[in-house]
Amino acid sequence: MATLNQQQLAELIIQQAGKENFTDSEKAIYDDFILEAGVKDPAKMTEATADALIRYLDSCDASNEFVANVVNRLAQVAPVHIMTKILLSDNDGDGVPLYQELQLGTKATVFNTPSEIAAAQQKQYQFFPIQNRDIEL
Repeated sequence: MATLNQQQLAELIIQQAGKENFTDSEKAIYDDFILEAGVKDPAKMTEATADALIRYLDSCDASNEFVANVVNRLAQVAPVHIMTKILLSDNDGDGVPLYQELQLGTKATVFNTPSEIAAAQQKQYQFFPIQNRDIEL
């Protein structure tokens, strides 16, 4: 089985984000946040506005869930190359791109040490055995 490179993973995430169903009130919340970040028209985002959004995400104390929802909402309207830039960004400088921070549950806006990243990866891939089906109740 071939593994996907980061570019392909980003494109897959963008495709999945397009299927996200937000309520009107959720759209308003995330759209307001995106506007506060300096993005007036997500469909016309440039690399400069993407950088501004990344810095804004880094400066706020939002949860990973909120950041993921902002990214999902933005991916529904922003150009693919801009979303790829955002998903592959590593504004906290820990060597883990934004999309992977969100998957691992590590704080996307805080530098994580290699041991914190390894612990998050271990937790993510932890094996949970299936219950013994031979046990009678």
